[in-house]
Amino acid sequence: MKNNKALSQEMKNMSIEQLRVAVDEVRRELFQLRLKSTTGHVKSFASDQRRLKSSIARGLTYLHQKIQA
Repeated sequence: MKNNKALSQEMKNMSIEQLRVAVDEVRRELFQLRLKSTTGHVKSFASDQRRLKSSIARGLTYLHQKIQA
């Protein structure tokens, strides 16, 4: 996964459909992280979870802004 600034910049330039796909991908990645944490040890669960949740929120914010415009 890219760092937050690069992902944020990419999300600003995405279309509505691309944003929906990107948010779904990040949600899937968060699900996989949660699955790994229950089945085994994840090295940096808290920081990865926080990063993924903020990416989802950022993507949804951009999506709603584009829909409203």
